[in-house]
Amino acid sequence: MDKQRSGEHQNRFPKTTAPNDRQRRLRTYDQPALDNIPLNPKRCGYVLQLILQQHNWQHSSKPKGVSHKTMAERTRFCLWLFDFLRGHPKHFKLDPCSFSGRHVEAVTRYWQDEAHAGRMSPATIQTYFSFLKTFAGWIGKPNLLKQIQCYFDDPKLYQRSLATGVDKSWRAKGIDAAAVILEVEAYDVHAAASLKLMQAFQLRFKESVMLRPHTDVITAGQAGKPDGGMAFYLDTHRGTKGGRARLLPINTDQCLAAIDYARRVAVGINESVSDPRLTLQQAMRRLRYVMERCGITRAGLGVVPHGLRHQGAADGYEGITGTPPPVAGGSAVDPALDRQARREIAARLGHGRVQIVDAYCGKRKVV
Repeated sequence: MDKQRSGEHQNRFPKTTAPNDRQRRLRTYDQPALDNIPLNPKRCGYVLQLILQQHNWQHSSKPKGVSHKTMAERTRFCLWLFDFLRGHPKHFKLDPCSFSGRHVEAVTRYWQDEAHAGRMSPATIQTYFSFLKTFAGWIGKPNLLKQIQCYFDDPKLYQRSLATGVDKSWRAKGIDAAAVILEVEAYDVHAAASLKLMQAFQLRFKESVMLRPHTDVITAGQAGKPDGGMAFYLDTHRGTKGGRARLLPINTDQCLAAIDYARRVAVGINESVSDPRLTLQQAMRRLRYVMERCGITRAGLGVVPHGLRHQGAADGYEGITGTPPPVAGGSAVDPALDRQARREIAARLGHGRVQIVDAYCGKRKVV
């Protein structure tokens, strides 16, 4: 759970490490079938670990795996869930496979009380409820949970709005991105290369770390683009959200400069911009450390790397509509032009839903 969505209850969950692919396969072969284990509340922890080992790597609805981050979040949630039930005033003592509707009601009632007290946000409740549904599916009870509105007395407690009312770009905070990146470069060129790519192409954190600047730049012909358009494209397919690849035109001096710098930093033609001595997880941790050390945090400069995506989205909106986005004080534009801008921005950012652009640009102003 990231800090924005679940910071309120992050400290309630014990830390865990998600298994790697090899460990997952070995555990799957070695562990006994859950159906052969009799229900026993005293073996709650053991059975819960078996459930997680068998199912946690799977996407809740699609035939694919999930990230280590998602697995770790689910594990923390499940451990918290049964700790909560054991400590509940009704002293629930249960085997994980006997989880039922009365347990769901106890948990959601607690969430409702926490939300009324201002200690849980709608985003956190939505995330936890999704984990709860996923767990129910793991134990063979996919229809156990009712619709979320059946558990809360006020829709505002669980309905989250994507639209932002705050401009999260670096520009809005008065931050000179070029100057900050120059300071980062003096400390770590790999981190600087990632930031330059985030700024030029609005890449995500992980996408920038995994990008290979030599092999991921392709010609228009290789991209299947018509003649007369851009000559080169950035083939972004590593580390993308939901596995959605996208082709980004290399059409500005900033884009060219970012690619050129990244190529100088990458130690080999088949290497990414991260330090080749580090694993992906280590490279991600290193980049986060450099951001903290250089003050690129909300507590420091008041901005995070993701703000570069917000800034790129704002620039894209203004480039298409001729006015800044609503979140930056822009005036109302023609609805058709607004929809066009949001479709293009969503595609460039790698989002499957156009509505997510509300989180970057704010809701459309009525003409």
